[in-house]
Amino acid sequence: MNAVAALAPSMRLGRKTPAQGDGMTAPQQLSDIDQAALSWFVANRGDDADAPGFARWQAADPRHGDAYARIENLWGSASFAGAAKRARPRHRGVAAATTLGLALCLTLGMGAGLRLTGTTLAWPADHATWVGQIAATTLADGSTVTLDSGSAIDVVMTDKGREIRVLRGRVFVAVAPDDRPLRVLSGDAEIRDIGTSFSVMRDDAGEHVAVADGVVDIGTPAAGARIVRAGQAGALVAGQLTPVRAINTLESFAWTQQRHYFSNQPVAAVADELRRYHRGWIVIANDRAAGVRISGGLNLSDPVAAMEELARLSGTRLTRVSDRVLILR
Repeated sequence: MNAVAALAPSMRLGRKTPAQGDGMTAPQQLSDIDQAALSWFVANRGDDADAPGFARWQAADPRHGDAYARIENLWGSASFAGAAKRARPRHRGVAAATTLGLALCLTLGMGAGLRLTGTTLAWPADHATWVGQIAATTLADGSTVTLDSGSAIDVVMTDKGREIRVLRGRVFVAVAPDDRPLRVLSGDAEIRDIGTSFSVMRDDAGEHVAVADGVVDIGTPAAGARIVRAGQAGALVAGQLTPVRAINTLESFAWTQQRHYFSNQPVAAVADELRRYHRGWIVIANDRAAGVRISGGLNLSDPVAAMEELARLSGTRLTRVSDRVLILR
């Protein structure tokens, strides 16, 4: 039995997609840079300001300053004033910075160019999941695909071959034996199956493949191809193949069982993963909290409870303004 033979969520994935007009909308997340800018803006106006850390963040990338400036421009806007009024805490003792964070989140959700989860996918898809949903389905050839939160794929089966195109997010494929070759297309990358189970993830950085069992090759006509074996991962970033590396298969494929395991990871990295499953905002209000290193496991089916556990593990404080807005400090 391969390393993830038992990884099959009970939730089944239907074929209805956002493009079919079911009244639901697929999720979009704030970008990592906008999330960080929001976190710094809250921190700079609270008791946890970290001027050296903020200066380092601004200097690291010119886009950081642009994102921060967009949030600063909201500060005096009518939208922010209305949101701040709605965000006044019901209970005494809630920090002013927390109220500020919620007000900014509400303002951003009103059309400031930073979108909360809930806008429609711009393409039709054969199979798709919403934020927080992990679901599996069996394809016509008997292969099983498990879609991660906020993912979408197209599937084409012909007499000559089998093709899965990753439109968004991450998919785990357990390939059924068949004389027809199977390939997965993700951005510019093509992943060819050589009898295996593996995951493919498409994000802003590029295309990433991790192999649970068997062998695949990943490549492009321009970059060539590279073999990736069980217990290894490879990627295509900026048109270039990265070196193949060893992975912890338990950690790499735990998401298929709605778990996230991590070892000696900074809080910021763990929170980034939880953002993919949370229908709202997760704000880290200071650099100290972001840098605490922790090990453990979290339940992805309940991101709010997972953030509470993250705060406990890291010795930080979580302010739960609502189920949508979580501020770690």
